[in-house]
Amino acid sequence: MINLSYKFDQDSSSIELAGMPDVSNGDTKDTIGILFSWKLKIIGAPLLEGEKDHLDNLMQVILQYSRSYISGIRKTYVSNKNIVVISPFGFNHKLLLKSTKKGIKPLEIILDDSELADLTKCLDHLIFDPRINIKWNINEERPFYSNYIRNSVVKTKKSSNFFYSLFIFIFISTCLSFIPTNNQYELKDNNNDANTLPNQTKL
Repeated sequence: MINLSYKFDQDSSSIELAGMPDVSNGDTKDTIGILFSWKLKIIGAPLLEGEKDHLDNLMQVILQYSRSYISGIRKTYVSNKNIVVISPFGFNHKLLLKSTKKGIKPLEIILDDSELADLTKCLDHLIFDPRINIKWNINEERPFYSNYIRNSVVKTKKSSNFFYSLFIFIFISTCLSFIPTNNQYELKDNNNDANTLPNQTKL
């Protein structure tokens, strides 16, 4: 039996697949047609493992979210059975992974733009690598209609404007709290001031 392992690396993410050729499907000796396991490593997060169904769900939401984000659309995507959720999180992105096993708490991973791009590239390379002959259960990507992009971007801008306004208000309020105030006033004797005025010359 031929055991194969292929790894796809980016700066902050890497994914590794292990499996064997599917002889009944005509796979060559260097092709993974039957998946045994997969491991995903994201810097700063625990090692992720699971079944093929979990990887399908992860790829589905990440690819959809990244594609929408590139088009200027910031919205939440949820996988089948609510296993994987990715949503905007301020200037970053929050990836929520829920285990199908009981007693395991959901895992939250915060990604910045570069980390999201690295993860997306890893999954893209995996899907289009000719050495991987696995049918993934993900939706076929279709171009967005211009009306959909326009309407979604308008909604995103409204949400962003509220967020930015709130951020600016909090920032300014914080800065003002550090400005020193002087409640002491110096009292002057007006009579003494009048006596010190220079003599007036009559014309």
